Amino acid sequence: MQRHPAAYPRNTKRFAAHSLDKADPAELKAKASSLGLGFDAMNSNTFQDQDGQPLSYKFGSLSHTDAGTRRQAVEHNLECIEIGKAIGSRALTIWIGDGSNFPGQANFTRQFERYLDAAKAIYAELPDDWRLFTEHKMYEPAFYSTVVQDWGTNYMIAQELGEKAYCLVDLGHHAPNANIEMIVARLIQFGKLGGFHFNDSKYGDDDLDTGSIDPYRLFLVFNELVDAETRKASGFDPAHMLDQSHNVTDPIESLMVSAMEVQRAYAQALLVDRSALDGFQDTNDALMATTTLKTAFRTDVEPILAMARLENGGAVDPVAAYRSAGYRQKVAEIRPEVSGAGGGIV
Repeated sequence: MQRHPAAYPRNTKRFAAHSLDKADPAELKAKASSLGLGFDAMNSNTFQDQDGQPLSYKFGSLSHTDAGTRRQAVEHNLECIEIGKAIGSRALTIWIGDGSNFPGQANFTRQFERYLDAAKAIYAELPDDWRLFTEHKMYEPAFYSTVVQDWGTNYMIAQELGEKAYCLVDLGHHAPNANIEMIVARLIQFGKLGGFHFNDSKYGDDDLDTGSIDPYRLFLVFNELVDAETRKASGFDPAHMLDQSHNVTDPIESLMVSAMEVQRAYAQALLVDRSALDGFQDTNDALMATTTLKTAFRTDVEPILAMARLENGGAVDPVAAYRSAGYRQKVAEIRPEVSGAGGGIV
C-alpha cells in the first residue's frame, strides 16, 4: 500500500491503516519508523458491526435513517482521524456499504442527503494538510441500490465536500467491462483523482492479486497516470494502495507479487512512445495507436525491475528470499491460527 513516490522519501514505505483495534499509536509509529515504514490513509469501517457497538449498521451507517446511528458512524471516522494524526497519516478513506436490497426500501434522494450531511461533518474536522478519499462501488453488500455506486456520484461528493475531497478508485468496484482507464482520465482531468485500491477481478469485487487476471487493464490505467505525470496535470498526486483478500496464498507473498505488478505496469507505461502515440491519435490512425500501446506492454521489463530492487537493497527475487528466510514458519510458532468456520478470507 505504498503511496505515490513523489510525495514521500523513496526509502520510506507508507501503508494504509484500518482502524479496528486500540493499539497504542505511539508504540505503533515507533515500531514502524524503526523498520523504515510509515502510514498513509486511514480506512474507517462502518460496513461491519464491531463487538460492543451500541447501534447496528445493518440498514446503513452514514446514510442511516436513525440520527444516532449516523452520529456513531461519524464519530468512528473522527476517531480514525485522531489515530491517524498520532501515527503520521495524512488521509482518511471512507467506503460504506449503505444501500438497499428491494425497490422502495429507501428514498434515493433523502438517503443521499443524509450521507452528504454526515460526510460534511467528517470533512469539517479534517486537518488542513489531510485529504479525504471517498470510494464508490457498484454493488455489495447492497444488491438493488448503493448510495455511492459509481464514479459520477463519487465525483459529486468530492465537489460537494470541498478541495480536500477526492475520489478513490478500487479496480474491483466496477461492472466487469467498465472502462476504468477512462474513469481515471476523467477524474485526473477535473482534479479529483485521489488514488487507488489496486486488485484484480474476474466477476465482481473479487479482491484478487493485482495483475493476476487482466494485466493489460492495469497497464492501461498506468498509461493514463504516466500521461498525467508527463504533462504535469494540475493537482496530480494519487495514493497507491493494495486492497486484496488472500484465502489460498500467503498474504505477504501476494502483497510482494502485487507490488511488483504495479511497478511492472508503471515501467511499461513509461516505455510508451508518447510523441508517436499523439501523432497517430491526431491523424486518426487507430491501428498504429493501439499498436504503440501494445509494443510497450509486450516489452519485458523484468530485468529493469530486478536491477532496481537490487540497487535499492532488496532481493532480486523477493518471494524466493522470503521463503528462504523461513519467516512464515517462525511467526506461525508464536501466532495462533485464526479459528472459526469462515473461509479464511482476510
